[in-house]
Amino acid sequence: MADPDPRTESGRFAEKCECKHCYFIKRILIPEMVHGRYFCEPGSREFVELDSVDDVEHLDRNSENAIRRVTARVKFSGVTCSFPLIIKLLEHSETAPSGPFLNEEMFYSKMTLNYGTDGVPKCYVSDLGRFDCQAVIVLEDLTASGYAQVDEKLDEDHLKLCMKALATFHGKGLKLKADQFPIFREFYAKLYEPIDWLHLNTSPGGVRTSKVAMRSSLDNPERSDASLDSVLPVEAILSEKIRAKQSTMTKLEFNDLWTVCHGNFTRSNLLFKYEDGCLSDVKIIDWSTMTYCSPSIDFGHVLLENLPDDNNLPEVETFCQKMLKIYLDAVEDEYSEVDRELLERDIIATLPFAYGMIDNRRKTGVMLHALDQLGSFD
Repeated sequence: MADPDPRTESGRFAEKCECKHCYFIKRILIPEMVHGRYFCEPGSREFVELDSVDDVEHLDRNSENAIRRVTARVKFSGVTCSFPLIIKLLEHSETAPSGPFLNEEMFYSKMTLNYGTDGVPKCYVSDLGRFDCQAVIVLEDLTASGYAQVDEKLDEDHLKLCMKALATFHGKGLKLKADQFPIFREFYAKLYEPIDWLHLNTSPGGVRTSKVAMRSSLDNPERSDASLDSVLPVEAILSEKIRAKQSTMTKLEFNDLWTVCHGNFTRSNLLFKYEDGCLSDVKIIDWSTMTYCSPSIDFGHVLLENLPDDNNLPEVETFCQKMLKIYLDAVEDEYSEVDRELLERDIIATLPFAYGMIDNRRKTGVMLHALDQLGSFD
């Protein structure tokens, strides 16, 4: 349960916005959640009633989702408690939920039953139509508990914590895949877009259908360095190795180590908490991008975007090896029967595909040299 609210006066519904989404939240969703005891602890018999819905704030808008930050104040036997919430709705409620929305709804309503809820926001509602036939996801607002994004590149301590959280998620998936495959198959089979990470697939009409490509980024690695202000040049020898690798490994091949991955594991989807000035926890948000692929995609994405600024290649290699060990140790802690050696080889071999997902390659030379040092182009 939330902490008691220091406010003593009963509030009213916020009247600043009466758009269809805010109206639905204030007049339908939150009242029905209170009536359905969604804010109560399991087994609670307290008398519960709605006090107010306040502080409605419009967050990021896009063509598919409407996101609101809101505070629900609920009385438990007369004591008012505050519940800071993040609410996700379809921007156009009359349309069917999109693939990304279905991904996230499935994650919170089904997958957390097997994966657990550590490392993710608390979910109060994840439903496709129970509330006035609207698809809605209601999560705790982590920022109200002191969690925050890191705007700059993650330092080593932050990255270590991220690697452990990521490995825990991947390890649980690999264990579920091995022990309860029918349940695991239900999850990955419903992911909305199986992605060919490297190829540019085309329809008969020549329309590009794949969203992620790496080929163009590696066609001219020497020239891409200069355009991206990278300090470390890409020598001809390395360029040749990259092209040779590209010609033999043109797409991400399915294997037994594939699992459900976050799909966009970057610092923009990570919230950190600090206690007494020290880093204490991390939560992963936005599960709409989940896909079924090699764990290397998540691992490599966050690693390559947060490499040290030092262009000392031996130190960069040591840093990468350290992060890989932290990741593998945490996977093994979660799933002791994992073939660690095979997983390590797979991650190293497929890291170029993670590189292909990165939009901002300001340190292209360092990234490519790091992959070379690890053996990804051998």
